[in-house]
Amino acid sequence: MPSPRHPPVRHGFTLLLAVAAFWLLADTTQAQTPQQRRLVLDIELKRQGPVQHGIERGEQSLTQRWQFSALLGTDGSPSTANPLDPDDQQRQLADAQRRTAAMRPAARAATPDAQSLQAMQAQAQALQARCGQDNACLMREASALVSASMGQAGPVGQPRMDAATQGRMQAYGNAVAACERQPAGKPRDACRAEARRQAGGGVEAPEDSGPATPYLVFNGIPACGLQLSGRIDERIKGSYNDVQGVIHTTETAQGQETRRDDVWCPSLMAVLDTRNGRVWASLNLVPREVMGVSTREESNRRSQRREGRIGLRWWEADDWVARRLLQLNASGQDQARLPAGQGQAEIRMSWSFKPV
Repeated sequence: MPSPRHPPVRHGFTLLLAVAAFWLLADTTQAQTPQQRRLVLDIELKRQGPVQHGIERGEQSLTQRWQFSALLGTDGSPSTANPLDPDDQQRQLADAQRRTAAMRPAARAATPDAQSLQAMQAQAQALQARCGQDNACLMREASALVSASMGQAGPVGQPRMDAATQGRMQAYGNAVAACERQPAGKPRDACRAEARRQAGGGVEAPEDSGPATPYLVFNGIPACGLQLSGRIDERIKGSYNDVQGVIHTTETAQGQETRRDDVWCPSLMAVLDTRNGRVWASLNLVPREVMGVSTREESNRRSQRREGRIGLRWWEADDWVARRLLQLNASGQDQARLPAGQGQAEIRMSWSFKPV
């Protein structure tokens, strides 16, 4: 009689999980391929509207443009966490709860004990050492291990598996092998989930939940070739009250510059969701400014002129730009019109995040 603590079905599922672990290891090895992508941004703002500095009020006419280009790289290690998603922790908790609720009792019963996990880990490491990234070798070695296990006694002197369990094992192995011919991503994941279900292993998570480690984190490489281009053309007509009466003012700011500066490369980050191609980008430390000339004229007073760096602002579109940088994809464009007092601000953004 089979041992109550180690029924044949339990042993069969342990082997099923072992085979699945070998294939997961092979996929992870393939996924961990370093890659580089170039992030390109082009943001343009046109604004007609009121401005105020202290007691001075005026009407602004502004046209400015900021362009960004840099290389970001990843070692290819998939991640469960997205450091640029403010809702990441809540999302992970919700995903964990959904996966737990979706697990069938049979799948939970198939969870191996600590001793079995250690054995599977050792077997997986041995296979990886022998086969490296050769998937054919991994499948061949895993199949040989399963075949050998089918003819041996189970843990604690357990008898050999019955013919039905062996049949499920063989069918599962064939189904997993066939899944490797499916395109990587959701089609392959769905195929594996169906193979597991047919073998009696239950469903661990909803098929549309995506992989457990869907994110690739990109950082600016040391020599990322960071290039910044910008221009500004601003004119403000204003006034303020003085002891001498109303003082009329005119301010202008004009500048244009293109420069390369890799000093900001380490501060760059982007996160790619491999399930849907969404991209989050963080460029918070990169300066948005140009070299130019600013002038100020006041009625009955000497005009002032200054040469130096002029900061670029997005005014009413600042929040729009910040949100849009966290909702990019491989390439695209977007625009918006926003109220600016009695005037209007028009913001346009185009982007690209593609492999090089």
